[in-house]
Amino acid sequence: MKLSIIVPCYNSEKFIAKTMDSLLKQTYQEFKIIAIDDGSSDNTLDILKEYAQKDARVQVYYKENGGIASARNYGLSLVDTEYFGFLDSDDYVKDDWLKAMMQKIEEDQSDLVVCGFTWTYTYKKKKDYVTLEGPYKPKQEMMLQLFATLWNKIYRTQFIKETSLLFPDGYRYEDASFLYRLVPFVSKVSFVEKPYIFYVQHPASITHTHNEKVKDMIHVFEDILAFYHQKKLYEEYKQELEYIFIRFFLGNSFLRSVQIKDKPDRKLTLDLSFKILQDNFPNWKKNYYLNHLGGLKNIYYKLVNRYNYWVFASIFTCLKRK
Repeated sequence: MKLSIIVPCYNSEKFIAKTMDSLLKQTYQEFKIIAIDDGSSDNTLDILKEYAQKDARVQVYYKENGGIASARNYGLSLVDTEYFGFLDSDDYVKDDWLKAMMQKIEEDQSDLVVCGFTWTYTYKKKKDYVTLEGPYKPKQEMMLQLFATLWNKIYRTQFIKETSLLFPDGYRYEDASFLYRLVPFVSKVSFVEKPYIFYVQHPASITHTHNEKVKDMIHVFEDILAFYHQKKLYEEYKQELEYIFIRFFLGNSFLRSVQIKDKPDRKLTLDLSFKILQDNFPNWKKNYYLNHLGGLKNIYYKLVNRYNYWVFASIFTCLKRK
């Protein structure tokens, strides 16, 4: 076997069959599935065992519940193939996904290969969105354009293990932490533009409180900064790190914060988002990319400050309620 696909599972009985079926229908055959049941309380483990009985490529492992990061770390420790990838237990893929990805990564001899994906929704009628990234060069350009998801990538195992990187336990956005810390080590990245993966959004995917998500985001990005300082890479990547903080804490975090219904809680979370940006990058308004890249988002970033961000929060809140 050349390739392992790690599938962390937790209470996935409603979705895991579709995920497994899509993997086992792959036209590329030289791979195995490392399915990690992270202490499920439903029938996920039994379903996985049934697949393992039918197909020798399916390897099932059970561990006590520890969260998605610990399941991914456990799966990574079991990889003994030349390449590996991840797939979430509620997503599914086109039949020729692995064929296209393996052909590209072997042809280019790259550290990882990236493909496009399609957003799908189970809780509302909405047209699917196809997201593509790249092509881009490694290092700084990769950091700016990287879509911080694990499952639309295949990685060269030796390269990843040489970095000694693991996923941080106990927090969401562990994929962002892993990938942004991986960036300085990447020498070559390849792209397959076709969207091969269906990223499924369920109602359960949006039930966590936005407050918790924002706090996890703050913790993860503080860890990323600490990593760059520790590795003495901060100055080399300062402009890129600063711009990522701007995008996340005035973009993603901001949009999550305005959806918090409790007003004091909403204010606290917005204040936290703005504070982490201001504390770590007090001169962020002078960021190179903020001032040299166009687009409406950059105009918005330039307009926001500590005195008026509540105005933008109120506007976003009203728009969300419509």
